[in-house]
Amino acid sequence: MNISPYIYIGYQCNNNCIFCSEADEYLEHLKVKDFEEIKKEILQIRKKYDFVSFMGREPTLRNDLFDILRFTVNLNFKQVGITTNGRVLSYPGFVKELLKTGTNQIGISLNGATAEVHDKLTQVPGSFKQTVKGISNISRLKKPEVSLLVNLPLNRLNYFELKKMIDLLLSLKIQEINILFVAPLSKRSRTKKIVMKTSELGKYVFDTIKPYLNNLDLKILLVEFLPCSLPKEARNYFFPCLEKNPNKVRIPICQQCSYQDKCDGVLQDYINLYGIDEFRL
Repeated sequence: MNISPYIYIGYQCNNNCIFCSEADEYLEHLKVKDFEEIKKEILQIRKKYDFVSFMGREPTLRNDLFDILRFTVNLNFKQVGITTNGRVLSYPGFVKELLKTGTNQIGISLNGATAEVHDKLTQVPGSFKQTVKGISNISRLKKPEVSLLVNLPLNRLNYFELKKMIDLLLSLKIQEINILFVAPLSKRSRTKKIVMKTSELGKYVFDTIKPYLNNLDLKILLVEFLPCSLPKEARNYFFPCLEKNPNKVRIPICQQCSYQDKCDGVLQDYINLYGIDEFRL
């Protein structure tokens, strides 16, 4: 049995993102796990990993979230994380209770630098304001040892706001940014209207972040941008998604690629959209 350090515990969401990979067939057949089932999964992960992250549509909507986090922290993982859209974190009382659990990594997704773009992608008016407030609350209330990272899922509808997003996050004292390539993982995203050509987006992203790379207080990673799609000088910032996806396949150049131990290949659904001609060693 393959064990991943990621546990899906969120089955509802207060956003309705137009690119979401978890809003249709990816999770539609999953049975909602109760606390006891999640405990068993956590214990299995602890045998193999010293870190674990809770994910899903929106984990903060679970009534037993704090119980899950406290149980996990008591198992002495080096890192216990949660990924969220940050809207519930706009309430300081919730943030204080979350931090009391001992959770030491919080990832928040931001879809734009403006309400116009962010709210268009989430399809929820006011979500940008709440997410930014959530980021601000965590940044203000957390202890230094708690990692706050912000995920920027880039696609054709928001990539042009990247510089403004980074500048906004720097004003909020964010030191860790993951720039995510939105891949065709769902019915919603399996279209060129959402998914960009990864080499095209990768070049744009690297050109945009170059001026920030001398900032030693800022860590930027390019998540799921395949190394063979990035400019060579950008490949040091590549970070693979640790969630295994059976839809990924090897292409001919994978045999000679120095990243083959870290990279699982190309999504077949991406190949169906754009082919493989863009990829270079």
